[in-house]
Amino acid sequence: MRVVALLVLLVLELAVFASVSGADMSSMSGILNYLELKFLDLVPGLAPVLVLSVGMTLVLVTAGIDLSVGSMLALVAAVMSLFDGGTAFWFTAVPLGLVVGVGLGLFNGALVARLDVPPIVATLGTMIFYRGLCQLVMRDAERAPFFDVPGYEWLGGFSGALVTVGLVAGVGGWFWGRSRWRRELLLVGGNRVAARYAGVPVDRRLMETYAVMGMLAWVAATCFTARNGAVNASTATGLELKVIVAVVLGGTRVEGGRGSLIGSVLGALLVAVLDDGLREAKGWSDEHLPFEISHFRYLLLGLLLVVGVWLNTRIGHRDEG
Repeated sequence: MRVVALLVLLVLELAVFASVSGADMSSMSGILNYLELKFLDLVPGLAPVLVLSVGMTLVLVTAGIDLSVGSMLALVAAVMSLFDGGTAFWFTAVPLGLVVGVGLGLFNGALVARLDVPPIVATLGTMIFYRGLCQLVMRDAERAPFFDVPGYEWLGGFSGALVTVGLVAGVGGWFWGRSRWRRELLLVGGNRVAARYAGVPVDRRLMETYAVMGMLAWVAATCFTARNGAVNASTATGLELKVIVAVVLGGTRVEGGRGSLIGSVLGALLVAVLDDGLREAKGWSDEHLPFEISHFRYLLLGLLLVVGVWLNTRIGHRDEG
């Protein structure tokens, strides 16, 4: 039922933004052409949000949250940008970015699991801390070595983004649906005391979850830098809001104990269509509205978040994602 509700919201979004963008929707061929162009344009920009949404689903399932994902992406990208372009980039910057991402995730996990800091407080602190480190690394500069790396730009195009998203969502979904790890994370999020009595290594599972989040921040950073070609200290600011909206809208409970990767993918699509549609509607808003339609972005994101929480409380179903 939730998937149907999300698909209806997605169709409504597409219909509204298509009408204000001036797209030809008078025939089936016009509709298909619009959807094809939209899909080709959305996937590269959607990749970082969707990749991070997979990790955020795991974190929320454990009754946690990670507010630092945008800062982690920016810091990983900043560290990678310190290296010069060229073939050697693949063997120096890219592996180091992975180590940094996993390390940042493990630090978050240690705060939550070992020091028992509430996840929202721990990751709010590291969100600020990692952003500060990013500013120290970048020193108000913008670096752009990424397009000088042979083959790197492919990751930011349609094919590369589609392969990356397919691997993360596909492999992640397959593992999520069949592993004992999934059942243990659901138990940790549903009742941590019961999980300990059941023999689940709670602290280790929390550390693993936040480490996976850090690894996916590295994947998202490669997608982002391959598409944008540059990074600065303010890169990915506010990205965590989009990721959380996508995951909650997709059916993952903020209280933990239930999550859906399929729902998170659809939620990410809804957020991406919203962002892209507001950009497309700029011409229409300049002509018909006394203000910029882009000013609605955070208002609508907040509305989607409230709708997601409401759906989570009203539409009860077993997670099969």
